[in-house]
Amino acid sequence: MGIKKNAWFEVIKYMLPLISILIPAYNVAQYLPQCLDSIVNQTYPQLQVVIVDDGSTDNSLAIAREYADKYPYIEIYHQENAGVAVARNSLLAHVKGDYVLFVDSDDWLELDMIEFLVKKVEEYEADVVTCSTIVNDTKISADYRQEVWSQETVIEKFLFHKELSGSLCNKLVKTSLLHGQMFQKEISYGEDALFCWNMFQRVKILVNTNRQLYHYRRNWNSISHQNWTPEQKGTGHIVWQTICDDVAKRWLQYLDVAQARFALEDMWALYFASLCGYKYDEHIKERQNNIRRNLANLRKYKMDSVDRYVTAAIFSRWYGFGRLIKLIKG
Repeated sequence: MGIKKNAWFEVIKYMLPLISILIPAYNVAQYLPQCLDSIVNQTYPQLQVVIVDDGSTDNSLAIAREYADKYPYIEIYHQENAGVAVARNSLLAHVKGDYVLFVDSDDWLELDMIEFLVKKVEEYEADVVTCSTIVNDTKISADYRQEVWSQETVIEKFLFHKELSGSLCNKLVKTSLLHGQMFQKEISYGEDALFCWNMFQRVKILVNTNRQLYHYRRNWNSISHQNWTPEQKGTGHIVWQTICDDVAKRWLQYLDVAQARFALEDMWALYFASLCGYKYDEHIKERQNNIRRNLANLRKYKMDSVDRYVTAAIFSRWYGFGRLIKLIKG
């Protein structure tokens, strides 16, 4: 008597890499069902889904438990509200998979995302495979490109921060790269980029693709759209100072690139701080000084457009420039 078809499927399934999908959740009841539906309906069968509810005051935890009752590979953990960094560290403590994918609880995935990324992992024996994101529900492009990068190329591409960003949610990552890594709870803005930077220094092979598989929901209540303060959005300065310090020790050939990116990040900080009326103080002055020191690097590496270089130069001398831009734009 032969093995039934569904029995063969179960045998084959357990030969596949286990993928741990990690979801921090906080007050996302209106979005969580779409997120979880896009995961439980993936074409790839071998999943561990871990949700850490970070003290939600809405119905998020109840929704997560409903899914866990229906799908045995979903694990639910609850903690008092402690912030996304602590929630993500809790998620990492429960990983059982060969590879990890972080998913924000208000986003959702194309249904073949995991299958596509795993195929690239196996084809190239990659440590990391990336895809592109779709903002909200915009049209998906049919164009497709991919490149296979060595570690040094990964470092360079990350520092330029165009083809390879510091976002975690569009990257399937080999679990061994994350051993010993933690999110820093004092970093409230830019923690993804710092985590990725530490991870990329362990990468041997990264496959970068532009296939749009991850739907990013632009949520205007998220921290990226809050008013600027040194303790919140201002922590990006600490992140890029740390990265530059690391580059000076290990990747000296890319130090000018890192410092140019650092200056551009500080330009954006001054822009957002100015827009929300943050006062001129030592935090603003420190960022202006950093931009002035690195204007030559910004020009040399064409880190963004010529307009960005001019904008950075003006901000380095005139903090109120952001308010003028706001007035011009209406």
